[in-house]
Parts: sequence; structure tokens; C-alpha cells
Amino acid sequence: MALTELQLPNKTVFYTNLQNIATNMKHLMSQWEYASEFLEKLDTSDLDNMGVPTGSIRTDLIDFRTSINEMIAFFDGTATTQTHAPKTIVDKMRRMIK
Repeated sequence: MALTELQLPNKTVFYTNLQNIATNMKHLMSQWEYASEFLEKLDTSDLDNMGVPTGSIRTDLIDFRTSINEMIAFFDGTATTQTHAPKTIVDKMRRMIK
């Protein structure tokens, strides 16, 4: 269904909106790269010192890093096989006990 004249932005607004979305995506990918690098540097003693319990939370952290890396690889155009559904892993992170 075509948009009405009232729903259509002018070309400048349209381009600006698209550029903003693309910029936000690039910024988000950079944040994910930094997060992945940080998670990769953590070792067992670091997690112990922070009080992160052993078990499923640590496994979820590994899965989260894996999902981030897979999304970055996809963004970069690298062929990748999805290990986990990112939505599932993200939901686990969002529900993590503080």
C-alpha cells in the first residue's frame, strides 16, 4: 500500500534518517566488538573476583560472546554458521540476576 503525501518525508529528511540509522548500526557494531574483546579477556579468576557464580551464568556469558562474534562476522560479510539464536542469548543476558 502506497504512503500518502502526508506520510512521505521529503528527500532530505529521508536521506538523513537513513544515514542516522546506518551510523547507529556502525556505532553499535563497534560497541559489540569492544564488548566481545572484553569478555574474551576475562578468565576464571576475574569472574571469581567479581563474584560471578559458576554454572549457567558463565556458560551464558560464553554464549553471549559467541553470538556477538557471529553477528559481527555477518555484518562484516564473513560466512558464519549460527551457533545460538541471538534473541535467546540476549534475553538470558537481560534476565541475568544482579
